[in-house]
Amino acid sequence: MRALARRVGLGIAARGDISNTIDWVRRARDAGLDSVWIHDSYFERDAITYGSAIAGALATEPPSSFRLGLGAVNPYTRHPVVLAMTGSALDELLPERIVLGLGTGLPLRLGQMGIPYSPAEGVGRVSDAMDQLRTLWAGQRLPSATSGLPPIVPMFPPVHRIPLFIAAYRKEFVELAGQKADGYLA
Repeated sequence: MRALARRVGLGIAARGDISNTIDWVRRARDAGLDSVWIHDSYFERDAITYGSAIAGALATEPPSSFRLGLGAVNPYTRHPVVLAMTGSALDELLPERIVLGLGTGLPLRLGQMGIPYSPAEGVGRVSDAMDQLRTLWAGQRLPSATSGLPPIVPMFPPVHRIPLFIAAYRKEFVELAGQKADGYLA
């Protein structure tokens, strides 16, 4: 059973008391699970803030292989430059233990916030975000999105490689996971 648990993670939303959440994370780790995944659940609390609190708590404890995953975050509500900065900061807290799950976000929630979304465009947007993240984390520049402005110069490459997972349900995303991702978050 413990061998199987090494590949199973606990998925939680960013809600409730953070100290209780950290207790659940420690229980998952101590039970032999592989990871905890904090989901961006719109109109609740922020997954990045919860992830940072968890990373900070785990960083004060003896090292382990237990990983912290953000999944899913998306390039519609978080620009890839912001995601790269976030991944780099979390990697500094928990070296080699951060995983980033990317999806599009729920179309209903995006619509409620007035963020345009089309299923046909979603796969390309997530794929492009993956490329941009890897470029920035490699310390390379990205061209500016606005003509005539200087390129984006990363000053935050992570020390370690951050695996990218796909977290979306359509067949096209499963194919994208097979082509570009390090894993698939169902």
